[in-house]
Amino acid sequence: MRRLFRRRLWCVVLAAALPFGPGCSATPRLSNGSVSVCFRALPVGRGAIHEKGAKLIGVHRVPVDAVRIHLPAPAQDQLARDDDTSVCAMAFKGTFRAGQVAMADPSATGAYALVLVSSKRLHLLRSIVLDELPRAFGGRTV
Repeated sequence: MRRLFRRRLWCVVLAAALPFGPGCSATPRLSNGSVSVCFRALPVGRGAIHEKGAKLIGVHRVPVDAVRIHLPAPAQDQLARDDDTSVCAMAFKGTFRAGQVAMADPSATGAYALVLVSSKRLHLLRSIVLDELPRAFGGRTV
């Protein structure tokens, strides 16, 4: 059941992020368009990861409407109070053991962590740990 929820959340985030593309940066693999507001959210995303060797491999700005129904009630309430229109989805690669990713399933293990942070007030909303990360996400790195 939890695995199905993680897959659905991941598919929604990925599908919502794909139309944004890598921006118009002249520097390869550096996005300056749709994820620029997410630069402020990077410390919050990094703070959710308690694995020293984890590396940030991608950032997407995702419309709130694409993920709101897949978030727990407290996160939905937080987004409503903040009047936020987008969330920042950050992917990290590492060796994640149980309890190493804040707000993720405490027993989850895997090679990737996906962290969602509100873009306005920079609140950690949700995290999931995955075994695989589709190539489309990792192709847009900040």
